[in-house]
Amino acid sequence: MKPLLQKLFLFLCVGWAWAHGGHYLPATGPGATDFKPARAFPSVELRTHENKALVFPPKGPAVVLFGYTQCPDACPLTLGRLLPAYEALGSPANLHLMLLSVDERDTPQTLQKYLRGFSPVQGLTGKPEAIRQIAEAAKVEYNLAPGGRLVFHTDAMALLDAEGRLVRMLYGVSRLSTAKLKDEVSRLLR
Repeated sequence: MKPLLQKLFLFLCVGWAWAHGGHYLPATGPGATDFKPARAFPSVELRTHENKALVFPPKGPAVVLFGYTQCPDACPLTLGRLLPAYEALGSPANLHLMLLSVDERDTPQTLQKYLRGFSPVQGLTGKPEAIRQIAEAAKVEYNLAPGGRLVFHTDAMALLDAEGRLVRMLYGVSRLSTAKLKDEVSRLLR
């Protein structure tokens, strides 16, 4: 009986954490970290959602959301607010909007299907070690949750300058309004 109770308790804890946004690492509210001087990312080869090779980081200002296609809430919420913010800024052609998948199960084809509703966001995936290098440089954490469906991940977005360097990290981005995201992104375009 005891093992059954332990499993039930674990199931309830994981369910409660998932229902309350506990699948983010770290579980903190909105915040930001500025990098002065800007931090360089390692140069790694990734694949786009169109299955084309891309050298990361990109040149030109960029917004990089760390997430994955099966994310039940934070990633689609953030993308849904980011696109109106981008449009309110006049849809600047030089600004890259990117979703960097931290889930090695996300293939270019999976990303392409997922991003149909989020154009012009570009999906990125790659070898696990390449994704890990980028995440570590941005201090983003992620790992497969118990049960293997969800990925615990830092609810974060990186803002890159025209040289592809990290200038600001935003945390708790799924809780930011469209207006706040617009303000944050507009800083890159100045």
